[in-house]
Amino acid sequence: MNEAMNKKHRFQPDWRHTITPGASIIERMNDIALSKADFAINMGYSLKHIHQLIKAQARITEDTALKLEKVLDIPVSFWMNAEKNYRQACAKQAEKQNLSEKADWLKQLPLKSMIKFNWIKKFSDKSLQIEACLKFYGVASVDAWHQAQTKNYKVAFKSSTKFSKDDIAIQTWLKQGEREAQKIDCNPFDKNKLSNSLDELRKLTIVKNPHDFMPKLTKLCAKCGIAVVFTPTPEKCPMSGATKWLSKDKVLLLLSLRHKTNDYLWFAFFHEIAHIIKHKKQLFLEGEKDFAIDAKLEKEADDFSADVLIAKEHDLHSLKTKKDIITFAKKIKIAHGIVVGRMQHKEIIPWSCFNDLKIKYQWIDE
Repeated sequence: MNEAMNKKHRFQPDWRHTITPGASIIERMNDIALSKADFAINMGYSLKHIHQLIKAQARITEDTALKLEKVLDIPVSFWMNAEKNYRQACAKQAEKQNLSEKADWLKQLPLKSMIKFNWIKKFSDKSLQIEACLKFYGVASVDAWHQAQTKNYKVAFKSSTKFSKDDIAIQTWLKQGEREAQKIDCNPFDKNKLSNSLDELRKLTIVKNPHDFMPKLTKLCAKCGIAVVFTPTPEKCPMSGATKWLSKDKVLLLLSLRHKTNDYLWFAFFHEIAHIIKHKKQLFLEGEKDFAIDAKLEKEADDFSADVLIAKEHDLHSLKTKKDIITFAKKIKIAHGIVVGRMQHKEIIPWSCFNDLKIKYQWIDE
């Protein structure tokens, strides 16, 4: 008797082969030699409703699960889980079919870059690939993605005649920045604290190794309410930096290392800081000059960045040799490459001159 009861309570169908909860009902009815007619009477249901339960045309509700526990001696939890698992499987299958029909959507995305940068996994199954992309963008469907793209990622900038660009690629880069920013805990934004931190942030320019300065940079900025993110750009996304307010108390500062030298990196960083300190809470994208939304604001950010790195009163025309540059850089406590970059930009020296004083960066996958 006890052995028989134990066997009944150990009843665990193999869900890999069980199509519906009704198959479990039939299996249990056979175990205890219960006919459909008697089962219907014992359950207090019509034969039609029993047929619908077995065929999964009717759902197993809490009330039905309670009755099944009494009639078939299998716990309520089993039946509720069986129903849930089956309905989820049905929904998954329906979604898979629906997503497979949306495969052309993938052609709009910078999918190759997203996989290359490990933002998403690669799948041979198109429906799984679409599902991975939807999770990346944080939307439930391709239609929802189109709506979110228009509403949340409307990128406004002047088109460039020099560089190939794609709005979706730019939006995807921004989205990855947001995803990474979510992982960074920040204090509420504090403009005064940020302004008072400029000297300490500037000191990091003389640290050569990114593994040494990036954690310090991230920590300092997080204390001021800024999530600093470094991430490469997909194809057709010629952006070097961006600033986007994620909330009233948290701002994303996104950098791409587009030009891959320390002079460009630090100029871009303080350029974005200028937007945060001086300008309205709006999206700023930095690419080539043709991408400027507002030339006046960009000029203000450029001037701010330039002055933080090398103050206006310094005359660089007197620097003639590599030794002069190194001595001057040490004197004002700035990286040598930043001095070289400034001299090149001001056309004091050719762009080909003293580039060995710059520190070069590259992404690991490159």
